[in-house]
Amino acid sequence: MRLIAIACIAAILAACATNPPDHGSRSRLLYIAGDKVPCSHGVLKTDCLQYREQPTDPWQPTYVPVEGFDWKAGNEYLLKITEVHSKGSSPQDASRVSWHVDKVVEQHPVQ
Repeated sequence: MRLIAIACIAAILAACATNPPDHGSRSRLLYIAGDKVPCSHGVLKTDCLQYREQPTDPWQPTYVPVEGFDWKAGNEYLLKITEVHSKGSSPQDASRVSWHVDKVVEQHPVQ
């Protein structure tokens, strides 16, 4: 009987344990376009940044938040970012991924 009680308490404590919010991260180089495009994610409709990983790739819209970045229209950027994946719960229209700018590698006006 005592063993069953200890097992139940251990199971309850394990269920209450919290995990760190960051599930993983990786570094990336991303090109950011000089203009935004209309986009939507779930119920959120907004203007999104555009990015690509190679200079010859097509631009892709992103709703991922970019922390530590002061985007200005008319400038293209090459950023070194850390992409963080959160495994915690988030609102339905929020991203579980965020980008943290480590360094602005290049910045130039769009021609």
